Parts: sequence; C-alpha cells; structure tokens
Amino acid sequence: MFDFWLPMLLLFVAATITAVTSRNMRDRCLKYFNDKPVMLLMDTGKLLWGRSIVYPQQIELLFEKMETASESIQKASYILYSPEIEGINLILQPVPTEDSPEYDCWKKEIELIAHPSLYRRIRRWIWNVMNTLRDAVSQSIGMILGTLKTKTPIGKIAGMDKRSGEISSTLLGTVPNAYEPMLEKYLSRKVVVEMVENGEIIEHIGLLQEYSENYLLLRDIAFKPAIKFDAPIANRFDIIFPRKKALVRHCLK
Repeated sequence: MFDFWLPMLLLFVAATITAVTSRNMRDRCLKYFNDKPVMLLMDTGKLLWGRSIVYPQQIELLFEKMETASESIQKASYILYSPEIEGINLILQPVPTEDSPEYDCWKKEIELIAHPSLYRRIRRWIWNVMNTLRDAVSQSIGMILGTLKTKTPIGKIAGMDKRSGEISSTLLGTVPNAYEPMLEKYLSRKVVVEMVENGEIIEHIGLLQEYSENYLLLRDIAFKPAIKFDAPIANRFDIIFPRKKALVRHCLK
C-alpha cells in the first residue's frame, strides 16, 4: 500500500506544481510591458494598440475607448492567441513626453538599467546559476519519474507512462533556460539590432535590458513608425523585438 500511495503523492505534487507554474509563467521581456499602453506592429502592416495584459499563451489589448462595431456592440479589447502572436513584428511603448512625472520615472529607470547596482548584479548572477543547474534538475526529475514507473505498482496503471512523461516535460519547461553568455555580457549596454524589412537590413540602436528565448527588449530607441497617425506620436520608443525576426549584430562603446 505504501509503495503505491507515496509515488501517487509525488506525482500529484509534481502535477500541482506544473499546473501552478504553467498558469503564471510569462515571457521575461513581455512581462515588462504588462499593464502598460503599447502598440503592436503586425507582419501584415496592421497596427494594434491598447493596454497590454500578458498571459502565458495570449496577449490581450484593452482599449482606452470602446470601439463601436454597431449600435448594440462595443468592443472593449482585442485578444491575440498563440499562432497570432507569431505574426507580431514589433511591440512598441512610446517614451513619455519630457517635463512630465512619467518621463522623470522613465529616466531614472534607464539610469538604473545602464548602471545596475550591486544588488541587481548579484540577483542576476543567482538567476544565471539557476539556469546553469537546469540540466541537473532535468535529469533528476526524469530519473525519479522513471523509477516510479518501473519499481512501483503505479507503473501498471493504464496511461500512467504517458501522463508521467507529460508531467516531466511540462515541469521542466517551466524552468527558465534562455541563458546566452554573449547577450548576458551586453546587458545594460547599447547594441545594434538588425531586422530585414522588404529585403533591406534595418538597424535599431538601443539599451539592451533583457532577452528571453523568443524576444529582445531594448530601451530608448529612435524610431518612426511608417504609419500615419491622427495625433503627434513620439519619436523614441522602448521596443520588444521577436528573435525570429531580429538579432543583436553589434555592441557599441
């Protein structure tokens, strides 16, 4: 009896951790723009804007003003699902206007990124150590689940082999693993990001704040969207670049 219920308890704990972490796991770069006004430039040329709410597999844009589709329908938000997120070309957040309280806060934040404190550097080092240990954690969990399937009665339950494999792979997927020594070295420095648009290489210069498996987050970039706006628009932005469409090419002194 003990040989059955102990493995079941361990699998239940693993499944619970998987469910909780998967529900709350969000991209490190996208989290910065969470609950902030942004503009999304899509590959199709379409422009979307609103206050972004970031989920693990979706992005919701909340409109500042209701969009009236008809007399009886008013749209309050726009939801992008996982396949549609792949079609994002750039995620833009305008820099606040100068001489505003928001601009002063933004300027202080830029200074902290460009000159990180000892606490921020230590916290980043600990984060990188955790990433380095990911393979050891992966092998340990795999060995534990493998032992449970072969050495205990639980392995005889129909479908348990498939289910434990799903738990193992999902749980491991929640461990951050996007550690790149080169990009790590250039954090808090100005870099040049290259993108290919209409067969032409476009360069963007900004302060590299963060990177993840799918995105690059740069701050304070001179950029002018090739779209006409009814009102004046900022000429400097904080921008998230999808890594499938952009790469860090140079580091500046």
